[in-house]
Amino acid sequence: MDFRVACVILSLVASVGADAFTFADGASASCVADGKIVKEVDAEPSQAGLYFTGKTVRISSGFLIIWNAERLKTLPPEVHDYLFFHECAHARVPTTDELNANCAGLQDMRAAGRAGFAVESRLGAFYGHGSDYWTRTLKCADVTATSKPP
Repeated sequence: MDFRVACVILSLVASVGADAFTFADGASASCVADGKIVKEVDAEPSQAGLYFTGKTVRISSGFLIIWNAERLKTLPPEVHDYLFFHECAHARVPTTDELNANCAGLQDMRAAGRAGFAVESRLGAFYGHGSDYWTRTLKCADVTATSKPP
């Protein structure tokens, strides 16, 4: 495991607090970007009807993850959990690119022991087996995970 990923995972596990995300199995983790815990909040009721489940926004002190709790709780457990890693990757990398957030998020989910063949198969079913979106996510996560730094 790459040292950077190990540090991120240790931070995720060690930083559980008031702003922690609760996974489908009841475990919690906090997103850490640039050495700081990323604050997580539920969307205001006026935002809940908007078409998003989670979004990461830049604020003066770093980043903020906004969750649409109503939408989040309707998702299959694997997708619910994957979205934490995806949104955290937006802040951690940082990136506004969805494929980059998917790639880094899936790598972090794997490193945290929360992904693998069965989970990724269910994620693939959710996003559509063979869909360009999920195929590109897997390809990126697999290639980047086996690449050696220059």
